Amino acid sequence: MNLMIEQVHHLKDWNRSSSFYPELELLISIKSFDLKAIRARYLAARSNLSGRGGSVERRAVSLGGISHLKLSKGNAVEINTISDLKEPRGLSSAGNRLAFSLENTVIIIDEKAVYSFSNPWFSYIHTVAFHPSKKDVVLVSSSGFDALFEYHYPSGEQVWEWFSWENGINQAKNKEGNKIHLTRSKGQHLAWKAEGIQHLFINDPLKDHLPTAQRAAFINTASYSEEGDILATLFHEGSVRRIDRASGESKIAIAGLRNPHGGFMISGGKIMATNTGEGELWIAEENRRTKFIANGLPDKAPEMGNSEWWQNAVAWGEFYLVIDSNRNAIIVIDPSQKQYDLVPFNENWAVQDLIVLNGSEPSFKEYLEAFRVKD
Repeated sequence: MNLMIEQVHHLKDWNRSSSFYPELELLISIKSFDLKAIRARYLAARSNLSGRGGSVERRAVSLGGISHLKLSKGNAVEINTISDLKEPRGLSSAGNRLAFSLENTVIIIDEKAVYSFSNPWFSYIHTVAFHPSKKDVVLVSSSGFDALFEYHYPSGEQVWEWFSWENGINQAKNKEGNKIHLTRSKGQHLAWKAEGIQHLFINDPLKDHLPTAQRAAFINTASYSEEGDILATLFHEGSVRRIDRASGESKIAIAGLRNPHGGFMISGGKIMATNTGEGELWIAEENRRTKFIANGLPDKAPEMGNSEWWQNAVAWGEFYLVIDSNRNAIIVIDPSQKQYDLVPFNENWAVQDLIVLNGSEPSFKEYLEAFRVKD
């Protein structure tokens, strides 16, 4: 048996500096401009009967936006912001291609055109990712229905789908905290009904909804490895799973997370995951795990008490960039020199995701025009 080697780094013990990273241009998705309301829902949800994080009632879709920022010497300078989009979350770029997700729509811009597609089973889309070798294929996580989809985006054709309910992860909890099973299959519904098994039949995805706490998996991130394998981050299970595309079977790659986001393959075959509810970033390999920890950093919103919330993170070169929702900041981490920076952004922004622009994407003016046409 290989023993797990764990390295733990408390950022509060490191040097804080604004001079170790270059000027960075970012896009960030802002799912809401009312972060205080989200914090209030979060604090209330911690005591819900389901025992799971998230709301137990269906809520109205919020308006959010996409912001173009310049990160430099401890400041996040706002260059431009779109502020009237339906819950944008996912952001992805690859070469001169960009992808965005709204609540139930994916928008992609490349050198040829602007594309958009939707699906009745798209709900609270959390991520969209470009395939590493199939240039015209993207992966979409439909968090509202515990599902993943691949699309050939120029044609809008679906090429693959995966529902956790049909692949061994179908158990949820209702508002009262009782166990139920989820299905979209009428045959399964009738069988369970005959057996007296408590369940919820999602018959019409345009009318039937699943609040956060009542989902089985709540897939917060779906991403590719360099080989095209699929990783899915499951909020409720607290895991990152590796999914076999052919069989639909999945195996846990990382366990023991609390409300995780951002399961990504990074260099050297490592998996990066954001242990959101603990305010940690995990880097995992076969027998080693490295943790970067927020606890003790300054400038946290006082109402959040001892709780931490690192929403998401990305790797960029030798650095990591983390969205800290309780400090309204982007944290830049330099593991090699054991230094960090905490760069504040607008205190009303509930920031979900970020990408570092590489300079070959379409201009921000084109993003604006694309959204105006397609939203």
